[in-house]
Amino acid sequence: MTHTLNQPGESAKSAAFRGDLQGLRALAVLLVMCYHIWFSKVSGGVDIFLMLSAFFLTSSIARRIARGKRPPLITGWLHRFSRLIPQAAVVIISVVVATWIVLPSTRWLELMDQSTASLFYTQNWYLANHQVDYYAFNTSSASPLQHFWSLSVQGQIFILWPIVLAVSALIWKLFFSRFNFAWVAGTFFGAIFIGSLAFSINITANNQQVAYFHTGARLWEFALGSLLALALPWLSTLPEKIRRITGWTGMFTIIVSGAVLDVQGQFPGFMALIPTVAAALIIAAPETRAWANPSGVLSLKPLVKLGDLSYGMYLWHWPMLVFYLEIAHKEKASFLAGALLIAAAITASWITTKFIEKPVIAWQNNFSFPRWMPNTGLKIISQVAVVGIGMGVASLAVTAWENNVEHRRAMAATQTVMDNPGATATDDWDPSPAALTLPLATELENEWQTPGNPCAGSNNPKDERIMFCEQGGNFDGSPDLVMLGDSHMQHWSSAAAAAMEESGRSWVLVFHPGCRYGSDADRDEAECADFQDAAEEYVANLAPKMVLTTASKTVAAPDEYLRSPGEQETMVDHYAEAIQPFLDAGSQVIAMRDTPRYTYSIPECVDSNPSHLEACDGSAHEALAQINPVQEFLAEHDYGSQVVSLDMTGLLCPDGVCKAVIGNVSTYLDDSHLSKTFVLSAKRQFADAFKEATGWQ
Repeated sequence: MTHTLNQPGESAKSAAFRGDLQGLRALAVLLVMCYHIWFSKVSGGVDIFLMLSAFFLTSSIARRIARGKRPPLITGWLHRFSRLIPQAAVVIISVVVATWIVLPSTRWLELMDQSTASLFYTQNWYLANHQVDYYAFNTSSASPLQHFWSLSVQGQIFILWPIVLAVSALIWKLFFSRFNFAWVAGTFFGAIFIGSLAFSINITANNQQVAYFHTGARLWEFALGSLLALALPWLSTLPEKIRRITGWTGMFTIIVSGAVLDVQGQFPGFMALIPTVAAALIIAAPETRAWANPSGVLSLKPLVKLGDLSYGMYLWHWPMLVFYLEIAHKEKASFLAGALLIAAAITASWITTKFIEKPVIAWQNNFSFPRWMPNTGLKIISQVAVVGIGMGVASLAVTAWENNVEHRRAMAATQTVMDNPGATATDDWDPSPAALTLPLATELENEWQTPGNPCAGSNNPKDERIMFCEQGGNFDGSPDLVMLGDSHMQHWSSAAAAAMEESGRSWVLVFHPGCRYGSDADRDEAECADFQDAAEEYVANLAPKMVLTTASKTVAAPDEYLRSPGEQETMVDHYAEAIQPFLDAGSQVIAMRDTPRYTYSIPECVDSNPSHLEACDGSAHEALAQINPVQEFLAEHDYGSQVVSLDMTGLLCPDGVCKAVIGNVSTYLDDSHLSKTFVLSAKRQFADAFKEATGWQ
């Protein structure tokens, strides 16, 4: 058993080679592919991969130690990575090229980072550190390199495990040589198993998104494989009938567990014991190739052949699926499309195995210098060369991609306001065909608006439930304006702040993402309820001259009753009760209408349709109510001039068309938030509308 899981198969198989374990690899990867492609979930097959990789690795090194040889460290690392990297590099380069051509540039920066993380076996930590959050872009769009997380964990174990075995061997020789080496190594791996499993159960219960990618939460799966490798000689002495029954039980469990268990939501805690223990039962089953044994099925030639291709199949299937769904504009593959994707992944794996992996292995084995040069350490030199060339070529592809982005940034920096006037564009403005639309799709993370500086002095909220507070302008007592709400208030803040500061006034921005002030519906989130309570008291105590809030609420898509988004626009529930403390404090309340929302990302649409920007526009009739809900609300309440309406719909949706691009500037930074570049271009229009609504000069 000289193979490591997900390590390319070698043509020469030792006498200890078990074809049924190659078949088990094939079964695992087929389950992974089927569940990814057709069910959009995980199957537990990856956990089997991880466990098997440690089983093969430990078996190989333990036999070497038992023969009195030193466990390989540097040579072992080079041996494994010189076989893993060539195919991985080809896939990463292919993903870089395909992303450049197919995916919108809104996703480029993330995938540049992921390309490097995948190449250097840190992708799992990248994904763990970039959890889905309110301000994350494209969190619903899968990365074509996301599946490299498991290969990264595996690569880290390939570095760590030989060290653990080497330390075990040293302690064994120094203190416990009279015992079997398996007992000493088993003690180490047993401790790792118990500690990691306990950690995995705890972190899965508290932060499953991080746990799924955390190496520490996966160590026990590798430890289980190592314990199995060390215990297999003893397990093989158990009655064949018992091992046969448990082997078939394991086979059945592996096939059905992904369908009946919440694998994705509860992994890798104790639930991951199910597929990994099931795989262990198969490995411990009788090796005889008979139909009565699981090995009879798993040793079938087609499965063994697929086992040889399993590494490439895993590498190729995920990016093929992601790019297919992007090109076909689908959320899920049909049965036929999925079958073709599986066939394509098998074909691609066969090509890269035959024309990349095997020639590289053959070159390493036959590498030699001219006769007049010393041939010492040829194997190591060839392996270092393979690792260096593979990583170097893939890094060059990523660097070329990054240089393209930098070139676009440099071009954008040379553009003038005449190239991107935004909201100030006149009717006779003639756009330059060469001018790039701003903001660049690769710069959207800089388009969130947090003007000014953190609140300080008397404006500094003492209540920890208020996490986001900014201020600006000239303070002389209470602020002139407080902007209060969620991100839909935040995305007007640059224009409002500019209007205040240009008039020598002061302002404060208090917001909480995803928490509409006055909305009882949003209070289901404890953090939002806490913010609303704290913000109400904070703003009332400040007693500003004016309080600007978002008073209506828009949606992006039809509801279950097929009502259009416009028919669903409504006032924030309990808005009247929410603003009453401010009115009691003598503040004027500006009730602002919400902005339209889209079911798609505006920058991505603009990026994909540079010659047909109208394809990205929306209809004000569809997106917004025919009558502004704020106006209806004010007609029902006798507030006089203490509560007024502010509606910027005419700016965003001239002549009833909600424009994706105005004056060569993208109006939105995603599907519902305005871009800072556009809002700043519209600060004059905002100031005019604000003064007209409030009567403020």
